[in-house]
Amino acid sequence: MGPGVGLIESRQKFVAVAGLAAIAALAFAAIVQFQLFGATAVTAIDDLGEAMAAFIAAAACAWAGRRATGNVRVGWTLMAISAALWGAGEVAWSVYEIGLGIDVPFPSWADAGFLAAVPFAVAAIRAFWTAPRGTASRWRVWLDGAIIAGALTFTGWAFGLRLVLVDPDDPIVEKAFELAYPVADILIGTILILAIRRATHQQQGRMILLLGGVAAYSLADSAFSYLTAAGAYGVLGNVIDAGWVVGYLMIALAAIWPASDAMRAVDRTPVDRWQVALPWLTVLLAGASALFLVLSGHELDLFLTALTGVGAGLLTLNMILTHRDFLAMLIKSQTSEATLAEVIDRAPAGVVRIGNDMRIIDANPRFKALLHTAGNQSGQQITRYFPESEAARFVSRLKGLQSGAEAVEDDSEAVRTDGSKVWVHWSATAVPNLRGGNDFFIAMFEDTTARHEAEAAAAASLEM
Repeated sequence: MGPGVGLIESRQKFVAVAGLAAIAALAFAAIVQFQLFGATAVTAIDDLGEAMAAFIAAAACAWAGRRATGNVRVGWTLMAISAALWGAGEVAWSVYEIGLGIDVPFPSWADAGFLAAVPFAVAAIRAFWTAPRGTASRWRVWLDGAIIAGALTFTGWAFGLRLVLVDPDDPIVEKAFELAYPVADILIGTILILAIRRATHQQQGRMILLLGGVAAYSLADSAFSYLTAAGAYGVLGNVIDAGWVVGYLMIALAAIWPASDAMRAVDRTPVDRWQVALPWLTVLLAGASALFLVLSGHELDLFLTALTGVGAGLLTLNMILTHRDFLAMLIKSQTSEATLAEVIDRAPAGVVRIGNDMRIIDANPRFKALLHTAGNQSGQQITRYFPESEAARFVSRLKGLQSGAEAVEDDSEAVRTDGSKVWVHWSATAVPNLRGGNDFFIAMFEDTTARHEAEAAAAASLEM
């Protein structure tokens, strides 16, 4: 069975498992929302369902860690620990509600498990980071991180985080725990968005599922903090509990995401547009939050006003640095192009750059002298210098470079512009681009007419 067939089967199994996870999540949400089986049964399904989702994620991440190597193995192992700690917290919650039949105190041992999961989740996502690609380089990543964290904080503050902080009736310890959940979620969300910003193509599916999972349980965390502070979180739970189930099931799916060996080898392609845009979507979300506040008759408080000023400064700095980096890349590209042109021009053999359409991009003087041609050769078909049969073979050999061959070479008869014939030995290689294709071909031609004639004469002598 070939690797392609194995990948197809893996994807089919993944789709089936994802479908079962979606059905389970929908069933859980319906049971909790509509109280389908009575108070006691719903409470048990609610608590144990959340714990089971977390432990499923822990098992899937541990499985992925055993199959991986290097930092990826570390990342999945840490994520497994994080999910297991959260599941242990939910077990503690279940002991209070189901085993002891009492309201869960706040804070409790359950919160210890929930919050202990946070640093392991942050460390796990950090371990998934790949080498910088595109503009995601070094300290610029942290500037993006500050913008993302500020935007997420603005959105969280606008939609209830402020109420948790300013509630005068909450003891300081309870307030600290209530704030810990949304703050931790903002931190995890920021690190994860930065990880996706640097993700290779083979990582994108997993990173998107991780982002979706973190977003789902982060919304549940924030809603829980808000409803708890408002005294509106029901004894029988709430439909927001489905956020934790969906979140951890998505993390489990991320761990079992299928990937082929060929996909693992692709890690130098540039970032996609959506990866570049992802951090800015958080800024757009913050802008939409501000618009919502204005339209609903609320004014920006002092904290949001200060956050807006800081965000504007960070965005301005980011644009200045982006413009500077763009100019540096443009100058480097032009310098590289000029250096390549100079090397080709001074080469002792005939050298020509050929586009994917088999048209000449440029040729050096030696190539022109070899084929008795003059003037600008750009835009002309390279096949004009070969007889029809030789032209077809030349094109076929160059097309082979698009299938993964490193270089090709051959001997061919060429036709000069004055109609005379010349034998040439040529070699060619493809210059790849960052999208995984070929940018152009470089071919080198040497006059081998004398050698060919000598070999033909020697062969004739042997026959005599």
